[in-house]
Amino acid sequence: MPGSLVRRLGWLVLAAILISPALAEAAPPPVDREATIVDELVVTSAAGGPAWWRVSSATTTIYVMGVPEALPKGLKWDQTLLRRRLVDANVLIGPPIVTAGLGDVFALINARKHFRSRGRMEDTLPPGLRARFLADRPALTSDTRAYSGWTPLVAGLLMVSDFRKKAGLEPREPAGMITRLARDKGVKVIPAGSYRAVPLLKAAEAGLTASGPTCLTDALDEIDAGAARVKTAAQGWARGDVAAALSAQRGYEKCLNSLPEGADLVSRSMNDTTDTLAKALITPGHSVAVVNLRTLLAQGGVLQRLQARGYKVTRPE
Repeated sequence: MPGSLVRRLGWLVLAAILISPALAEAAPPPVDREATIVDELVVTSAAGGPAWWRVSSATTTIYVMGVPEALPKGLKWDQTLLRRRLVDANVLIGPPIVTAGLGDVFALINARKHFRSRGRMEDTLPPGLRARFLADRPALTSDTRAYSGWTPLVAGLLMVSDFRKKAGLEPREPAGMITRLARDKGVKVIPAGSYRAVPLLKAAEAGLTASGPTCLTDALDEIDAGAARVKTAAQGWARGDVAAALSAQRGYEKCLNSLPEGADLVSRSMNDTTDTLAKALITPGHSVAVVNLRTLLAQGGVLQRLQARGYKVTRPE
């Protein structure tokens, strides 16, 4: 399957799993569970590379690296502590994953029709948002019809995807590189959770109209903030400056976390990650974990949940 199709199907799945019409009608507006960061966890590491936190039981230590969703291609960062801590590690715990088997591909392709716009998407937008969309589109593509055939929600997601690609960002990095390095060293790799794409997708076949303009606005906010801001945040992450690492404009993550099923999925990810780390703390020795920075450091996030279970959490030196 061509890479571009895989990428766009992935964005459709991401959009789909966060839309539940039943929840949208019945539930109060969801809380963005990653919006508020615990201030005392925002530090600058003196170790010369990305910041690490330690979670300890009586017999076990897990070294936890907080990571962004993507990094600029070619960004150099000090891997000394990572390589040292992978030696004799019991396991590497990676971020949760969404999976789809070969038989699911046809269902995913068929689902595209639910996210198509009946006319030109921009004609349905409020005047100010329409003007922003038309102003930003030429910076991403020379196709004057690009994104117009999708609903605002999916158009925004695709625009952010193209913006990140144009900015030279590599998705799923550094988590992907760390996973490959661990396997090369013979360390067992397990995800913190695994979610099937199609069952989640089938829960979402409506409810796009209300959330679409807000999500498109969030996507355009990220695009307008520019690639330089993303790269500055990535450089901050690489030198262990957590505040700088968190300074990038939140775009589609903010949008998706504001949807009912999105807030539920974030909570589920936090629960699963906490459970997986707690299980690893039973086996004597040490392990390594890679967790999204906001999932790790949020108020009520993974580190606070582990503290509430009685584990010791140590900030970066």
